[in-house]
Amino acid sequence: LIEAGYQVSVVCPGGRKHKKMSETIDGVRVYRYPAPPDRSGLIAYVWEFSYSFFMAFLISLFILLRHGFDAIHIHMPPDMNGLLGVFYKLLGKKFVMDHHDLSPELFQAQGRDSSLLYRMLLRFERISCRWADRLIATNETQRQIQIHRGGASEKNCAIVRNGPADFFMRDHEPVKFEGQEGRIVIGFVGEMGEQDGVDSLIRAFDHLKKDLGRSDFLGVLVGSGRSVESLKALVRERDLEEHVVFTGSIPFHTVPAHIAAFDIGATPDPSNPYCDSCTTVKTMEYMVMGKPTVAFETSENRVTAMDSAISVKNNDERAFADALVK
Repeated sequence: LIEAGYQVSVVCPGGRKHKKMSETIDGVRVYRYPAPPDRSGLIAYVWEFSYSFFMAFLISLFILLRHGFDAIHIHMPPDMNGLLGVFYKLLGKKFVMDHHDLSPELFQAQGRDSSLLYRMLLRFERISCRWADRLIATNETQRQIQIHRGGASEKNCAIVRNGPADFFMRDHEPVKFEGQEGRIVIGFVGEMGEQDGVDSLIRAFDHLKKDLGRSDFLGVLVGSGRSVESLKALVRERDLEEHVVFTGSIPFHTVPAHIAAFDIGATPDPSNPYCDSCTTVKTMEYMVMGKPTVAFETSENRVTAMDSAISVKNNDERAFADALVK
């Protein structure tokens, strides 16, 4: 957009590495607000969404008064932010809805239990779908949700698939993990939340060791998330400390070097209404770097990987271990 002559301002939460709350990067004005703490629980969930909405509203209002704008692009979730698009559309602006995750399904996949909040998420989604001038989805599953559940006009809905950054497509020197010598490295990259299935991968490692008699593997879990501590406890409970390494958060540009060290890529996201709608970028990152992949069979994993991955049906953790051996 910058190269085409447009002015662009971005509003987003800031991380620990960001020292400036506002700056211009390659012509893009970036405005950050302090990110809310990543905590579990229903109250924390409501607070995170409400806080993010309030901060995005204040900063977008400042941008409107300071610079002005003609269109607003809302990335969802959080779906409550779709109300910002509605507000600015009433002021004559164009509203683009960018749908990356299905919030109602994600809410359920995270084990949260509130029928009221679930219905509210459905309502926010429907309001955004009906008010947006254009809608973007990452895959056909989400596009159909926009049309049939959200009530969007089919002609306004487009698919823009996500995928690996271009620097994944170069040669990378593999990192070295402690204890990997003589072992097969089974790697996972990504967020480690309740919905991401990393606990199933750890239980598959347990099957590998205790049921299949394999001790020649090292599981490398790259990333962070609110489930990390419970996952570490599960590793200790299953006596897998010698077989599982947690790297913690790493700089994004070093992710390819980590994947380069994998022998097998793992996508343990379970089949459920949420994950079946997700295009998992890590699967494509494994693929573009030539790594064999084992994944639970979800609707979008089948579309993405086809025969580049072994698909495991029914979220069967023992079958996942068998597929890793294969």
